[in-house]
Amino acid sequence: MTNAIRQAAERSSKLVEQYLPDAFLFAIILTGVAFVLALVSVAPGEGTGVVGHAGNLLLDGWYGGFWNLLSFGMQMTLILMTGYALAQTKPVDWLLTRLARVPSTERGAAAMVPVVAAAASFVHWGLGLVVGALFARKIATEMRGIDFPIVVAGAYSGFVVWHGGLAGSIPLLLNTEDNFLIEAGILDATFGTGGTIFTVANLVLVVAVGFLFLPALFALMYPTDEAKKTPIDPAEFEAATDGGEQASGGWASTAVPDDASLATRVEHSLGIGVTIGLVGLFAVGLYFVEGIQNGTMPWNNLNLNIVNFGFLFLGLLFHGTPKAYIEAIVEAVENVWGIILQFPFYAGIMGIMAYAPEGSVSLATQIAQGMVAVAPDGTLPAFAFFTAGLVNFFVPSGGGEWAVIGETLVTAAKASGESIPRVAVAASWGDAWTNMIQPFWAIPLLSISGLSVRDIMGYCVMVLLGAGVLVAVGISVLPM
Repeated sequence: MTNAIRQAAERSSKLVEQYLPDAFLFAIILTGVAFVLALVSVAPGEGTGVVGHAGNLLLDGWYGGFWNLLSFGMQMTLILMTGYALAQTKPVDWLLTRLARVPSTERGAAAMVPVVAAAASFVHWGLGLVVGALFARKIATEMRGIDFPIVVAGAYSGFVVWHGGLAGSIPLLLNTEDNFLIEAGILDATFGTGGTIFTVANLVLVVAVGFLFLPALFALMYPTDEAKKTPIDPAEFEAATDGGEQASGGWASTAVPDDASLATRVEHSLGIGVTIGLVGLFAVGLYFVEGIQNGTMPWNNLNLNIVNFGFLFLGLLFHGTPKAYIEAIVEAVENVWGIILQFPFYAGIMGIMAYAPEGSVSLATQIAQGMVAVAPDGTLPAFAFFTAGLVNFFVPSGGGEWAVIGETLVTAAKASGESIPRVAVAASWGDAWTNMIQPFWAIPLLSISGLSVRDIMGYCVMVLLGAGVLVAVGISVLPM
């Protein structure tokens, strides 16, 4: 069995290396594909010819979509940056170093990496991407000669559980007052995370996929032939993104010269950094206490803003000084530039997918309606999973994707009597699922590891196939 899975992984890797384009080029190709599909399938406005229809699609759909997600894009960028900054602190670094010394064999190390990445991704998806990459580097440092691409692929594969975690966009958006579905009259009230994230079905899937399937798969895929391994010299890791023994953040790094200026002393002030961090975390505590007083338990009171707020001030507290935190954020920006560049392009694709002149139906809605229409009775959750997985190629943003297919899926759930939270959780997993072959979110991890998307995606295809079966079945039969 080991040989069969390893051979399948090798064939997959060869295909990916030959045909998968660069992540930015992938976004451009998807833009063209979405534009052509929308041009053909979306009915033009009344009295509009083909040329006018193409122009309207280009201007109102693509150009208009470029700027419709700036607020959400900023939330996503902050999630990744605050997660990166937190992962660069000494407490997190100390934990990763100790964990990297646990496995005694290369195969065991390859199995452990996706588990650590999945655990971090469940807590915070930005933290998961960064912790996974830094842990892969720690493993490569502790075990010279280990196959580095498969270790990094394992780090990225842990990301497959993120949308079932605490920072899942769709569950948090459903729990946000006056979200777009409520404003549109599709929903009457919010759904707390107690009915989505913290359900038996979702938590069992997180454990089954992240902590059982992934380590088993990567242990089986690990090469036994030394000639097929691609080790890396830890000396190649840049000190600026080491995250190792010289982690940039920490309370010990507070010494300043005696002749330092007042501004320099303030920048390196442990008292100021810790005080601000504690005040921010106190505000987080008050937020949850106020929710409890109003009858909302903490696990039902998570949203994107409070997650960002909490991780920002926790990172500042762990770094100790304003200067250390500034340096960590600067480093984070250097490692998320690809997302900053590509997010508007995917927002533009979303605009194309959502474009619909009066009297016509958007491409995204047509895809969702088509998938729902062919779903046999009782299979809507599984079809919601596959629908979200398909649309995720064009809109690799959980919240953005939900904005274009959420209304259709919720309407279908209401019409069929299916549980809306179950369908939402299914869509959440579908969004995370095809990230395994969508290179967008791999950009920061690849930047930290120094690899290209072609080095890891072949292994991720194997994750896609196995996790797809597990989730499609699980989301349909497990109790909510």
